[in-house]
Amino acid sequence: MTSVPVPYIFPMNETHLNRYARILVEHGAGLREGQDLFIASEIAHRDLAYQVAEVGYELGARSVSTKLSDPRSQAQLIRRGQLEQIELAHEQERAWLNQVVLTRGAMISLRGEEDPRLMPTIARELPERHALYTRSSNQKGKLLLNHGINRGLCPWVVAGAVTPAWAALVFPDLEVDEAVDRLWQHIFRFTFADQDNFLEAAEAKDQRLHHRRALLNGLEIREIRVVGGKSDLRVGLAPQARWLGGSKTTVYGQKFNANVPTEENFTTPDRRRVDGTLAATMPFRTKSGLLVKDLVMQFKDGKLESFEASEGGDGFERWIDSDDGARYLGELALVGQDSPIAQSGLFFEHTLFDENAWAHAALGQAYTTALEGGEKMTAAEREAVGCNHSTIHTDIMFGSPEVSIIATDCNAGEVTLIDKGHWTEKFLDP
Repeated sequence: MTSVPVPYIFPMNETHLNRYARILVEHGAGLREGQDLFIASEIAHRDLAYQVAEVGYELGARSVSTKLSDPRSQAQLIRRGQLEQIELAHEQERAWLNQVVLTRGAMISLRGEEDPRLMPTIARELPERHALYTRSSNQKGKLLLNHGINRGLCPWVVAGAVTPAWAALVFPDLEVDEAVDRLWQHIFRFTFADQDNFLEAAEAKDQRLHHRRALLNGLEIREIRVVGGKSDLRVGLAPQARWLGGSKTTVYGQKFNANVPTEENFTTPDRRRVDGTLAATMPFRTKSGLLVKDLVMQFKDGKLESFEASEGGDGFERWIDSDDGARYLGELALVGQDSPIAQSGLFFEHTLFDENAWAHAALGQAYTTALEGGEKMTAAEREAVGCNHSTIHTDIMFGSPEVSIIATDCNAGEVTLIDKGHWTEKFLDP
């Protein structure tokens, strides 16, 4: 296999790429005329960010602000900088993210690492310096999380953007240019950018997710059991818990899709009512880039008490000690084998795609939007219903063809939602 060159976006189907940019702005962000558009990406995605900005202006954006980060400069700071400089590394980005909220702008984040191995290497070589940098990074979007997202003030989108290094991880047996094109082809297929009626197809998918979430909410589920493989876990849900999936709406009535693509229906669990064993069925990466394999977790009274992992265990231990909420669940998401991402059979090494392959749970921060009236709850009210708070949010996939997910306490008695990886008949497309 050839070595990975300096990152750039290889030439591909320009029509599909233009459609993808339009999907992100129109279907994803739901950009309104006169609204400010904010785009965050690594410098490797400069050309795609430019295309997204162009679509934004075409659709009437008042302004477009693009923030390009340089991971190599960030790594250099961690290695060489003074500790106070590392701690202050994200102040400019914090101010920029705050402007998204203050202007009620729309936010699009393009995710795909120029060098997926860079930060994990730093974490192994300089764990204390890396941990300091990570804590600073986790705090930078506090206003956007607490108000823009959890209070529903701003539309926001997370989407994939290919780099040669990322593509080489997914397709290690291909030449780099072929791997890049292959990865883009998958993204275009998952997001319908390869179809002439791409916006209509994306809207139809959204309606299917809304139909499924209405059925889930109609059951008034109070407990979920995950069983099969190495898992046997019970997760309690507060009466205020509601299932979401597909598009969301801001408090100003702006419809948007936070993840492009998306296959999940999810809710906020009661952090105090999680007991048993949950086994990851796929590897995953933390936000810091740490790869964790074969994770098996033991929960008692909500808390992750112990775990085993064949790889990444030491780093994972540091990660879940980030703060008091990092060992508790903040999300439970259901995804069935009808997901085209699952059907691809690929490990994408990218949370956005891997979490939409199979059912998953997230350690850390919960979504208050998945609680009835959660956007208006005080901190004390959120705590009273078991809503978790943390600076991290780490998705861990547990679904597989061996795993079933059952509503053990709902208004219909006991209902199987997913049977050995497949949604049961009631939840299939109408």
